Amino acid sequence: MTELPSPESEHGEMDHVLRRRRRRAIRGLLVLGLIVLVFAFVIQNSQLVTVHFWFFTHKARLIWVVLTCLVAGIVFGYLLGVPERRKMRRRRKAEKAARREARQSGRSNPR
Repeated sequence: MTELPSPESEHGEMDHVLRRRRRRAIRGLLVLGLIVLVFAFVIQNSQLVTVHFWFFTHKARLIWVVLTCLVAGIVFGYLLGVPERRKMRRRRKAEKAARREARQSGRSNPR
């Protein structure tokens, strides 16, 4: 015979479902707010500006200049961080190998 779930477990499941729905609602409101902010940012920065870069001058909308600088900063930041991430990955791999070697040597040499 199957047991019926206790009221406490059903209550816990309902709390979990309600929390998940609340998180989704909050996340949806935050996304909506972010979309409104981005839209306002684009509207307020749509004027034409003159960009002087070394040997050339170009007219562009300010929003495109800002977004281009943002993307360039992300790309350069990522590329500058690659060597450090590789170094950290190698260090973690070496530490993991050393721990594995220490465990194996500890097992093969009983005291």
